[in-house]
Amino acid sequence: MKEAELLYEAFHSEYGIEVEILGNFQVSLQRLYTAKRKDPDLDILQISRSPTSPTHIWIVKTDKPQPQGESLKQNPTGDGPLFSLADLLGDD
Repeated sequence: MKEAELLYEAFHSEYGIEVEILGNFQVSLQRLYTAKRKDPDLDILQISRSPTSPTHIWIVKTDKPQPQGESLKQNPTGDGPLFSLADLLGDD
């Protein structure tokens, strides 16, 4: 599987790799994410679009594994009433 090879190349690199996507961009991304989910060691990889080219992606290492199945923390609630920014800034 070519996707797994790319992921392991990024995994064994110092920081990650840049990959040019030819063909359907979304399908290629989905195939990479599917391959990534098969190995927990690859959780340290993050896949993102290149900020410099619409046909490239970056597969980079993060400092720690991405949380899986962990629920998002709820926003803290204050003791007082909530105000809208429009009310506070005087915008109508």
